[in-house]
Amino acid sequence: MKAQDIMTRDVIKIRKDTTVEEIARLLSEHHIGGIPVVDEDNRVIGIVSESDLFLKEKGLPFSAVKVPVLFKRWVDPDQLADIYEEARHHTASDVMTSDTVCVDVEDTMSHVAWLMAQRNIKRVPVLRDGVLAGIITRSDIIRLLARE
Repeated sequence: MKAQDIMTRDVIKIRKDTTVEEIARLLSEHHIGGIPVVDEDNRVIGIVSESDLFLKEKGLPFSAVKVPVLFKRWVDPDQLADIYEEARHHTASDVMTSDTVCVDVEDTMSHVAWLMAQRNIKRVPVLRDGVLAGIITRSDIIRLLARE
């Protein structure tokens, strides 16, 4: 079985100038965990996932201390509401992961599943001739297991 056999073809996608507010609305409205970011030629230039919009812990350089980080800024918990309000005006290019792992429509499902496990990723854009053709999520693979 190949990636094209189980990918979702009608992919919700955004451009790099889409606001964080719009991204959050799309994630919520469509019950999805991430959205590919494409250029004018429909080539994947990044991906924005829920974790890109959520508070993370990051280690301080040369220290074992971890502090909260949101939108590449250190966060004092008292500032969190203000940072989220301000971030509504940020765009996908400010928060996206640029080194996006993609697969080809001809890649086997075993390769896709292995890649997702190795990289600990939940979704992978599927390309045909370098252009976005679909997306595969962990849920798609689990559904495949349930069918067989």
